[in-house]
Amino acid sequence: MALQFIANSNGWLSFNAATPSLYITAETNDFDEFTLKAWKEEGFRVKYIPFGNGGKSYVQTLHHLGDGMSIGERYAIVAFGDAASVCLETYAESSTSTSKLCSLVAYYPTSIPDPHTRFSSSFRVLVHLAGGTIGVTRRPEVLGIQGKRRTVQKRITPGVGAGGLQTKIQYPSYTYEDVDPGFAEHDLDEYDPVADAVAWSRSLSVVRRGFGAEVELERVWEENVEYKYFTKNTGKVLETFNDTPDPYVNYTPTMTGGIGKDELKRFYDEFFIPSNPESLVMRLLSRTIGVDQIVDELHITFKHTQEMPWILPGIPPTNKKIEVVVVSVVCLRGGKLYHERVYWDQASVLLQAGLLDPEEVPENLRQKGVEILPVAGAEAARKILDQESEPGNEMIDEW
Repeated sequence: MALQFIANSNGWLSFNAATPSLYITAETNDFDEFTLKAWKEEGFRVKYIPFGNGGKSYVQTLHHLGDGMSIGERYAIVAFGDAASVCLETYAESSTSTSKLCSLVAYYPTSIPDPHTRFSSSFRVLVHLAGGTIGVTRRPEVLGIQGKRRTVQKRITPGVGAGGLQTKIQYPSYTYEDVDPGFAEHDLDEYDPVADAVAWSRSLSVVRRGFGAEVELERVWEENVEYKYFTKNTGKVLETFNDTPDPYVNYTPTMTGGIGKDELKRFYDEFFIPSNPESLVMRLLSRTIGVDQIVDELHITFKHTQEMPWILPGIPPTNKKIEVVVVSVVCLRGGKLYHERVYWDQASVLLQAGLLDPEEVPENLRQKGVEILPVAGAEAARKILDQESEPGNEMIDEW
């Protein structure tokens, strides 16, 4: 039976089954407390296993992780560095018992099994690779007889697309360029917050799917929207955010928002909630729900009858009607909001507010034949509502 993650009254996640076991393993005697805490807050029973000197004793520990588990219970492993290499090698062996293992996540292993290796279908595998080179372990086979295992160094290629997917490796693997091993450990100099965030989402997805878990993310986000736009209750808004790490909000075009609950309290209390006019109407156009993120596409209209520091800071009321599409990217940790990043076309807002004249072309560009700036007003938002409502490609002279 699949585990069901349910948001309880204060927004945290709870289970209707036994708390699943997650083993984290790495070379050091202790490990990044932030990472351990993050997995615990997602509802897992976390135990750390030091790699120690590795060798047979470590491998034996891996072989017996499922001992004592009852029928239906399973476990997941998140491994780092040399420990990740040994875990991949151990569980690639068909003789290793994997009946209780549901997910194996390997961060920047120093070596990986042959790219053509097919792991057991009884568990999920995910590999995160830093740039540079990596050892690839192969065991040649001649006439059905396996030879001595050997490891060769290979250059890690960038992967395809923007996500770094390695298409020549049979098991799911991703590259994170311009980072070093250690990019996902907060207590190391190599820590990279961007690579860590992308890798975290992928890892959380693989672990949850391994356990067959379903997570309710929308409730706490809907409560956040309700409290800040409609009920207008700063205290309730803040209750939807987590406490650590410091939550943040960034309204990107104007760089407004705040970091930490003290700044967020001041931002919502003094600059956001009181500034939204009664004429503001919001319509959800689309919603994409990931493992730990929600992306909303919103059509927003309002009459600019009062100063609105989050979207038109420092601008007195223009009494102009504004129509714009806003994209909100929300990340959740442990069942509460960790951050929100908001984007919109600020040039369109300025144009509609009468603060930008598209015919004011710099002289050097006018001499090159530019007559008008490529900026659209309310029609840009309307075309998203109805693609047939406005003609397209009018800014392309040759169209």
